[in-house]
Amino acid sequence: MDLRYTVAPRALSLLWAVAAWFVLLWAAPAPVLAQALAAGAPVDAAIVQAVSRLTYGPAPGSLAQAAAMGLDAFIAAQLEPERLPEPPELERALAGLASQHMDTVRLFREYGPPAEAAGQDGPEGMRRTFDRADVVALEAAEARLYRAILSPRQLAELMTAFWCEHFSLGAKKGLAHLWVGSFEREAIRPHAMGKFLDLLAATAMHPAMLIARDNWKNVVHRDGGKAARDALDPTYAALLLAHHTLGPGGPQKPADTLALARILTGWRVGAARADSDTGGFYFDVDLHDPADKVLLGQPVQGVGLGEGAMALRILAEHPATARNISRKLAVYFLADDPPAPLVARMAETFGATGGDIREVLRTLATSPEFVDPKYRGGRIKSPLRHVVSAVRALGATPSDTAALAGALAELGQPLFAADGPEGYPAASAAWQKPEALPRRVRFAGDLAAGRIPGLGPTARVSAPALAEVLGPSLSPAVGQAAAKAGSGGAGLILASPDFLRY
Repeated sequence: MDLRYTVAPRALSLLWAVAAWFVLLWAAPAPVLAQALAAGAPVDAAIVQAVSRLTYGPAPGSLAQAAAMGLDAFIAAQLEPERLPEPPELERALAGLASQHMDTVRLFREYGPPAEAAGQDGPEGMRRTFDRADVVALEAAEARLYRAILSPRQLAELMTAFWCEHFSLGAKKGLAHLWVGSFEREAIRPHAMGKFLDLLAATAMHPAMLIARDNWKNVVHRDGGKAARDALDPTYAALLLAHHTLGPGGPQKPADTLALARILTGWRVGAARADSDTGGFYFDVDLHDPADKVLLGQPVQGVGLGEGAMALRILAEHPATARNISRKLAVYFLADDPPAPLVARMAETFGATGGDIREVLRTLATSPEFVDPKYRGGRIKSPLRHVVSAVRALGATPSDTAALAGALAELGQPLFAADGPEGYPAASAAWQKPEALPRRVRFAGDLAAGRIPGLGPTARVSAPALAEVLGPSLSPAVGQAAAKAGSGGAGLILASPDFLRY
């Protein structure tokens, strides 16, 4: 969606001044900003750190609420999202998105290629199919934004975003584009803070992943019960090893990729044919390689669909997977180059708990490194984090998030559109691009002035009120500049280095 901004000349000149200032301070070392955070802070800096990292950012009253709870209780509450009731306004917003209440199979029936168009591959038919998929994908993006802004289950929302990138479906690719929302709802959300093996299995068997990463066409043709002709496609097997589990520096060899590809043959998309087939997934034994295999030195007996379950368990329980996932989580929540001892403790928790994601996060969030002053203010917000944190800081209750989804595209992070194998990067250095500053500044100005559709006048908040919401995360310099900026003060804050660092 294309979002065009219009900014009054006076506000534009002010915000360009902020952009110039931002360029000068962009590379400011984290300790300098940490000193600003600590100077005269009415809220403990560790609380600010926890709220900034475990949520999308402070909303009105959230810092005071976290301070009243205490650091340990705040962390514990976010680690148990099922205990936090969702607000009625979120439920109402989601109720208005029809496709969000349809499972994968029904989405195909309602929005997929019409039955009468079967076999018609003309450009006009394909365009209509993609247009229908675009409608569903936009509603999925709107739902993600509603939840990120309004839900008190902030850590769970951050983890949903994390796993959606870790298990990225890539950019538009056939039916996978239609199913980005059902993939998030069915494969990611239920397991985002559960067991990694369950998450791995749910993503591997979802039709969106099967199509997006080509495993649906990874087959062998059999003759008399034996594999007679290969049509192997190792694309997904390679991705599963090098990115989803063991990591690019893992112990896997080319033979392991081929063995895993053979294990995963016959995993198809279509109507259920057996009790094990659900949600658009089915196992075609006639297209599966029945031979025994060896994966990472472990024998895998040729028993059909059960081979896949055994292979996923081998990968989920491997120490290299524990290290890979733990390091990525530490990068996402703490630092681009996280301390090795912390990553090692997280990996140890991963192994000891059978890949319990919640417990790995607990190890991270309760570690001394997590509240170490040297890591405060050292990260740059991604466009998603910038957009959501800004709307939350203003206390706006969106009636429509389509324009915000368009803003993300304008800022360089359209939801569900990353084409790399790991989605959008978790490392904040990837978002440290000076050429993106004018767009960020323009968005901040329009948001603060109430010019973003779907947010209305509730987004217009004075600079002093916004500064109170953000508390000690704002330095005195930013507060003074915002006070002098008059009506443009809130926009200045939302475009400032203090706000874009966390």
